[in-house]
Amino acid sequence: MEFSYLTRRNELASLDGKRFDVIVVGGGIVGAGISNLLSANGIKVLLVDKRDFASGTSSNSSKLIHGGLRYLGQGHLKLTRDLLRERNYLLRHLDFVKRMDFDILVDDGSWSKSSLYFGLFLYNLLGGRLRFPHFQKNGYSYQGYRGRFTYEDASTDDALLVIHNVVSSVMQGAVAINYLEATTFRDSEDEVETTLTDRFGEGSYRVRTKIIVNAAGPWVNFAYNQYTSKDIQNLKLSKGSHLILKRDKMNLENAVAFRSHLDRRQMFIIPKGEVVLVGTTDRFIESPLSGEMEADEMAYILDSVRKIFPSIDRQDIVGSYSGIRPLYGSGNDPGRVTRDFHIDITGKMITIMGVKITDYRRASRKISKYIGEMLEADLEVRDLPKILYNRGERDPLDSAVTMECALTVEDVLRRRLGYYYTTVDQGRSKIRTIEDRINKIITADQHK
Repeated sequence: MEFSYLTRRNELASLDGKRFDVIVVGGGIVGAGISNLLSANGIKVLLVDKRDFASGTSSNSSKLIHGGLRYLGQGHLKLTRDLLRERNYLLRHLDFVKRMDFDILVDDGSWSKSSLYFGLFLYNLLGGRLRFPHFQKNGYSYQGYRGRFTYEDASTDDALLVIHNVVSSVMQGAVAINYLEATTFRDSEDEVETTLTDRFGEGSYRVRTKIIVNAAGPWVNFAYNQYTSKDIQNLKLSKGSHLILKRDKMNLENAVAFRSHLDRRQMFIIPKGEVVLVGTTDRFIESPLSGEMEADEMAYILDSVRKIFPSIDRQDIVGSYSGIRPLYGSGNDPGRVTRDFHIDITGKMITIMGVKITDYRRASRKISKYIGEMLEADLEVRDLPKILYNRGERDPLDSAVTMECALTVEDVLRRRLGYYYTTVDQGRSKIRTIEDRINKIITADQHK
């Protein structure tokens, strides 16, 4: 099966005037998961994103698949249990979801030793394992350090998880088109007419659909407002920023979970290839366009990590990135707004907010149940969505361009092969090779 610039062109050529059961607006982890599940049930689905698949928060997370110790500390036992079940499923079924050991540090600014012992015991139990935490005094050396516990969670390439769901949905009959923006919605008695604008090339298309799934992440209010002429009440945009640092000054065997000495906020240091990812911050912002890391965020992360590794300085910064999550709730403290997801149904539009990447399957099942009711269809959701796509032994770059619809160099560097997040040069040495491979398929088409 091919899924590329060529198949995208062919889909666009026949798109105008088509009818679908469901259009999913937003090609992040939520939209990709829903598209995958619905297409497995034979539902006629169109998945669109105004940029590339996974180009928003779904490629700018901490890359963790976890239950959330912080949520457990806030008393959210059911949420933690649900997340751990999903973590265990993904670990069993996907080779790019990897077990990762975390050292959680005990020092003058951390949680108490007894609280951590009880919390980790409960965390292990909710995750299906009877394991007693073991306290060790070695491993790190800095002022105030008392020891550490080690526990298991998981890490992944978040964008790759999205791409595998997108391709799996296409394999089952969905139409998925990146760089195609849903710009207007016109409601009628039986259908919604949606106008789509090609942001990669040229052209405007109209399609008709019975249901709109608004999975646009930080941009959910834009689609919601286009459909209802109103804004979503209690929508909060929370930005989390990360630094990418050289790994050579950190002699790390495990990932690290610690509390910043600046404000006692939980943070992570996560080894990824030649680098480590350090974060995250958490602050409300007014617009999804305010997604760049700010100077005070960079200083906060550097100062926090220097407590443990004093030799780290600005020369060790490889890059940075920020993700924006649409949360639903009230209050002025980002850390206290619920991390469970919220679903709004208004007319023919279903809007989803606050889904964690670990929880995308559970969210996809719940949304699909609502879709089944609205379509008066009996949908099978148990054990879905499943990943059908696998690169196998193929060349990864060839797979990215011909099987995963990468259209630009950035699509490959950040969202297909992940060099931006795992190498010191962020894939710059591979740009020419990637350009040549992409241009080859586009130029061949133009000469037909």
